[in-house]
Amino acid sequence: MGAVAIPGVIEFSEPELWAVGAALVMMLMDILSGFVGAVVRGDVSSTKMREGIGHKALLIIVIIAAVLVQTFSLHIGDMGWSFPLIVPCCVYIIVMEVTSVMENVKSAYPGLDGTPLMQLFDRVDDVTNGNGGDDE
Repeated sequence: MGAVAIPGVIEFSEPELWAVGAALVMMLMDILSGFVGAVVRGDVSSTKMREGIGHKALLIIVIIAAVLVQTFSLHIGDMGWSFPLIVPCCVYIIVMEVTSVMENVKSAYPGLDGTPLMQLFDRVDDVTNGNGGDDE
């Protein structure tokens, strides 16, 4: 798959398309894992679901803002962002969502906590908790 363009406006590279797609898919995985976890625990709440879906909508707005700022920067010139925004923004969201999915899984299936399977995802959790992946 090559680049996708809106002629005269912006051209999305393949990595940008994959990053946006992956962020959206991981947001759906978070919603699904949260709902399944709530069903398993017997605490399904429309309030929590509405809040979670609202958070996902706000993350989509963040992605749209990254696309817009990157596009505007191409046409206006230096706006203070001298680096691409789409991929870093989406990668950060992907890491957040993977962490959230794993938290949902551990919450509904506590027996997995501390297992080698969950340890595969510890590095992602380290990055989102701000210690850059360093072991404590």
